[in-house]
Amino acid sequence: MLKSFIVTLVTLSLMACSTPNVYNDLNAIPSTEMGEHELGIAFGGGGVRGFMHLGVIKALAEEGIAPDVVSGTSAGSIAATLYASGLSYEEMELAIEKVGMSDIADFVFSSKGLVNGKNLSEWINSQVTYDDLSDMPMPVALTATNLTSRETVIIRSGNPGHAVQTSSTIPGAFVPVENQGDILIDGGIFSVVPVYAAKDLGAKKVIAVDIYCHNQITPEVSASKITLAAFRMQSCRLSEQELNSADVVIRPDYEPSGSAAFNEKEQAIQAGYLAAKEAMPEIKAMVSI
Repeated sequence: MLKSFIVTLVTLSLMACSTPNVYNDLNAIPSTEMGEHELGIAFGGGGVRGFMHLGVIKALAEEGIAPDVVSGTSAGSIAATLYASGLSYEEMELAIEKVGMSDIADFVFSSKGLVNGKNLSEWINSQVTYDDLSDMPMPVALTATNLTSRETVIIRSGNPGHAVQTSSTIPGAFVPVENQGDILIDGGIFSVVPVYAAKDLGAKKVIAVDIYCHNQITPEVSASKITLAAFRMQSCRLSEQELNSADVVIRPDYEPSGSAAFNEKEQAIQAGYLAAKEAMPEIKAMVSI
């Protein structure tokens, strides 16, 4: 009993009070078409599964295949932003190798959420050299869900860290973001893999990276696991038509083992790499048309 009490006190002492996430710099608007480009990549959401995106980027780099535009949702927004900023695969690999849970998760004691989100924002801004998404060398679009208007919105400009934090604001876990009077949360609610966002950027052909929907497993019978599985199933069903509109879908075969997932980065990266290699004949045939 005493041990549990001490653990609780230590945990609470490490948790700060949440601070408001008011980001009016973000241009979060409904979907609108823009420009014309040959190839786009849509990086899907999926929490710690996002390490798989790095393996996909590695495989594409080896084959000399580079997109003209990128889009990202939730964990995929991290990959999309780092990629669009011009970082090489080696630079991204080094950044991911060094990052730990404490670098991106700032736990708070708040009824609004368990994670404030500002650590993730600051980490992103420490990795890129651009102050605005719209200034990056590659056009990039991140998705979020507007709870006020009940629709998916696209973020194309604004502070990169703020944009990624917003796209990654898992409901119930992260403190929501306020933007121009609206409440914004994770883009994966309606758009797990943002194929439409890549097309809005003008991509004629889109490679989708699905790290979340294709390998759903039957959960253990517990309240939390069942709730998470139901949320996952619902989001994937809502995103099914969008995912099917991609020209090529890369589906890595990896599912994290719970709390130890941050220690499985290499396994996740390798899974993304192998899946991209397997899809390479299809990708090459598409880009040669």
